[in-house]
Amino acid sequence: MFADLQEAARDGPIIMLIASKSSCDAIIIKHTQPPTSIQLPTNVKKLARLVLVLRVAIGKDAGPKGNQTALIKALRKLWDDVVRPVTENLGGFARRGSRIWWCPTSLFNFLPLHAAGEYRANGKSLSQQYISSYTPSLTALMRARRSHDRSPSVPFAAIGQDCPAGASFTLDCVEPELDLVRSLLPPPPTVSFTKITSVDATKTRALRVLRDNTWLHFSCHGTQNFDDPFKSAFLMRDQPLSLLDITQMDLSLHQFAFLSACETAVGDSATPDEVIHLAAGLQFAGVKSVIGTLWKVTDSTVQRLVEAFYKNLCGDGKMNSKRAAQALHQAVHSLARDKDMPLDQRIVFMHIGA
Repeated sequence: MFADLQEAARDGPIIMLIASKSSCDAIIIKHTQPPTSIQLPTNVKKLARLVLVLRVAIGKDAGPKGNQTALIKALRKLWDDVVRPVTENLGGFARRGSRIWWCPTSLFNFLPLHAAGEYRANGKSLSQQYISSYTPSLTALMRARRSHDRSPSVPFAAIGQDCPAGASFTLDCVEPELDLVRSLLPPPPTVSFTKITSVDATKTRALRVLRDNTWLHFSCHGTQNFDDPFKSAFLMRDQPLSLLDITQMDLSLHQFAFLSACETAVGDSATPDEVIHLAAGLQFAGVKSVIGTLWKVTDSTVQRLVEAFYKNLCGDGKMNSKRAAQALHQAVHSLARDKDMPLDQRIVFMHIGA
């Protein structure tokens, strides 16, 4: 059994974060060495406070000229109490710039671990040292690593909905975003591209396209239902495409999904041990690599991130979902160079899976 866990760490260490009444701990699982256990300098009460502070800070910091002080203070606290103690124990076997996987539990699920840092001149940060991915469970990660498609032609579907059922306004960014994605992908025969939007993007059609294409890009409204997480959904023209619909599908051959809808990778703080959100649902259904968002994202952020991401991912004409984490990492770093972009928008995207 433990050998299986070590095998899951063959591409990089997995850090399990565990919170209990008695202590908060990090367990680093390595490929060829015994695990390392670290007692973190925090507790459940402090973690709950940090989650709340971050949520309030994100709300305050919205907008291009938002005051980022509260958010920076929270990310420094996250660095000191959770991430720095882990990185201090990674240096012996994880080289700088390599990949690591976070497997958070409980309240750790609501923390942007990838964004932790000192946020001062010449200060340290996690993103300077490692490329972070997340996994909702070790089982999900092991399953995601079992196979990667080597077929000569990649079936890629872009699913967008600019005016879902009940909406009082149109999302003007959807069509330009999907056209941008198409322009950045390799041409046929490397990629076979399908796009459904507007009146064509119904629930039934989206389910069919989702089933038949192993690479996916969603551009639409996403909703998180905290009372019934399986009703969290992508909003289509007629009916929502729910998390329950997705988890009932076999997506075990699916390679990648980019979710540019809002709040696709955030769960319910009332049930912190249950990782139930749209991005995790896609991975549980079999998609090997997923990019989602932690909170609301602006149209301008999506446009810039999408362009940088796909240029990094397949600018050389090759499609490999194992590149997604590094492509996102590089794209986020390119956005970070723009000091006019709010910090909450620079750190909103996260990678889940292999």
